[in-house]
Amino acid sequence: MKVVLCAYHEMGCAALESLQEVGFEVACVFTHAGAHQENSFFDSVEVMARQLQIPVFCPDDINTPEWIAKISSLQPDAIFTLSYRQALSPALIATARKGAFNVHASLLPAYRGRAHLNWVIIRHERETGVTLHRINHVPDGGPILAQSRVTITDDDDALSLHRKLVRTTREQLPNWLRALRAGSLMERVQDESLASEPGQRKPEDGQVHWHQSADEIHRLIRGVAYPWPGAYSLIGEQRFIVWKSRVLAQPHQHAPGSIISIEPLLIACGENVLEIVTAGLSHHDNLSAPQLVQHFSLHVGMSLN
Repeated sequence: MKVVLCAYHEMGCAALESLQEVGFEVACVFTHAGAHQENSFFDSVEVMARQLQIPVFCPDDINTPEWIAKISSLQPDAIFTLSYRQALSPALIATARKGAFNVHASLLPAYRGRAHLNWVIIRHERETGVTLHRINHVPDGGPILAQSRVTITDDDDALSLHRKLVRTTREQLPNWLRALRAGSLMERVQDESLASEPGQRKPEDGQVHWHQSADEIHRLIRGVAYPWPGAYSLIGEQRFIVWKSRVLAQPHQHAPGSIISIEPLLIACGENVLEIVTAGLSHHDNLSAPQLVQHFSLHVGMSLN
């Protein structure tokens, strides 16, 4: 099969490796300009494709008549997308004989859209997964062809879960591709009554609200931990990021946000207590709790906002 791959970061690399493994011809790769520079921890599908001497394109809009004509001229059997930021138009999908397919890192129909990786941790889901589905007019809403489940542990943060999902994609996708080529995958329509789309997270969604329980705050911290933007709190008007925390099942009578100990650094929450283990003044540093205490001259009785 001849395919066009539209992909980004390590999910794209997993797809490119899988397509190569099963003998699909990758006519070209579409990705995002400079994407490999945005997050240095991500592998770059652009770099991998160029090493394999596969043409790479980074258009601002893949759905223009010029790009649709370019893809049509390649006569692809299928188009695959993984973590690609642009939706494919019906005209573009129509260029592929078998249509277009997406691998989405959730158990569809739950957690459609963006930030699904973060939301499943924040909302205390115990599992997520990867789903191969056909692309149609509903974002992440096309018929499902295959799924694989991934357990979320209490130790997982956004990065560790991301790596689990990439690994699962790399393990499962070759089998799914072979079955797709053989015509042995059965499509099932998504149950719209089970669909959810929490939506893209905004910067202000990362603020810690100390009236919440320590468990809720801890999940937020895990869900947006480095290299994501991080959960932040305020000391006066000065912002700091909490990179790592620990929950203490410790009842108290303190106002939420109050510092009740500086060694270790313990903060009263709406329910129980949160220990700040590491923090940062920006996205680029990592301070131990004693360093944070020293930097802000923290003391028992101070309040965080």
